[in-house]
Amino acid sequence: MNRFYELATRKVVPIYTKMKPKPDGSHLVNYKKEKDYDYYKCDYCGAEIKILNEKNKMTGGTIVLPKIITKKCEIQLALCNKCLKPVLKIFESEV
Repeated sequence: MNRFYELATRKVVPIYTKMKPKPDGSHLVNYKKEKDYDYYKCDYCGAEIKILNEKNKMTGGTIVLPKIITKKCEIQLALCNKCLKPVLKIFESEV
């Protein structure tokens, strides 16, 4: 129930950034960090979902579950394609 409260009270799904690894000897030179890619973390399994320009090639994304499904309030989640059905079953079983 505590996890549900955390998900219900957040306004936006957080976007994380993966940085490129530093090359050897970077401690000797003023090396700037470079961004590799942005990603979401799946709220169900914790897997990384890369944010791509072509949305149909992504392995997941964000979804807004309306009040009709959750029975409490509207929730915005980041989910993998494989995690969508198990999450919906969780909310359907709470009826």
